[in-house]
Amino acid sequence: MRKLYIPPTLIVYCILSMILLYLFVPKLNMIFFPYNMVGLLVAFSGFMLMGKARDLFKMHATTLKIEKSSHLIKEGVFSKTRNPMYVGMFILILGFSILSTNIIALFLPLTFLLLVGKIFVRKEEKLMQDTYGEEYLEYRKTVRRWI
Repeated sequence: MRKLYIPPTLIVYCILSMILLYLFVPKLNMIFFPYNMVGLLVAFSGFMLMGKARDLFKMHATTLKIEKSSHLIKEGVFSKTRNPMYVGMFILILGFSILSTNIIALFLPLTFLLLVGKIFVRKEEKLMQDTYGEEYLEYRKTVRRWI
């Protein structure tokens, strides 16, 4: 059985929540056209960041699954953040929350980041330390977790 709480699934939950907020709490739909269209640019930039990280995984012939990771990537977007995929997902959700026009939806990206940090990042950092040892600890000293 597949896990229901993987980060892409959390993105879907956030987007569904935004749609429900838009439909059922219309009094808080306060980001009016054309200002809400900024959300498209924000979402696109998050998507691009995720794509850059994915390209580096492919270039180094490694995987998103840390248990099967074969290379510690430290260049490109990984030189600015240890978690460019999660940062990209956060930016993507932020863009959709702006696009949704609902003020409450603006809290969903932060909720996503908190959940991912608590559920996934801590575990992944432990696995990275176990896999790459001192090399990862040095990387951790020079590159921030988020931005």
